[in-house]
Amino acid sequence: MFSKIFESKEIKELRSRLESTPNDPAAHFYLGAAYEKYGRYKDAIREFEETLKSNSKSAEAHYNLALLHEKMLNGEKAILHIINAGNLFGNKNDQVNKTEARRLLRMYYRKFNVKPKDSVEPDKEIQTEKT
Repeated sequence: MFSKIFESKEIKELRSRLESTPNDPAAHFYLGAAYEKYGRYKDAIREFEETLKSNSKSAEAHYNLALLHEKMLNGEKAILHIINAGNLFGNKNDQVNKTEARRLLRMYYRKFNVKPKDSVEPDKEIQTEKT
């Protein structure tokens, strides 16, 4: 309850924007980024997932979800999203971000003690937590 009272101007403006256009993937993306900036990781995850509902090919949303799930120690979801991000960056010929996604993937495999053959398949539907 208190979090809504003390929300930043940026978050209030984005929430207001979503009231008038609830299916705007860009607004969900920017709200997710704002929540992440303020350490509200579960809210950020929810907004990036909303982004993917309207724009499933958003490499950036998958990338941010990977980073958030890694912070929350959810290895399977972090790996799934970073694989998808890397593939989507590759489809856009964005070699810089594709290379970074692959670097993070190797790091996640080590951090979460997962072998590549044991990891989830790209584009696999994953269960999301109810927040």
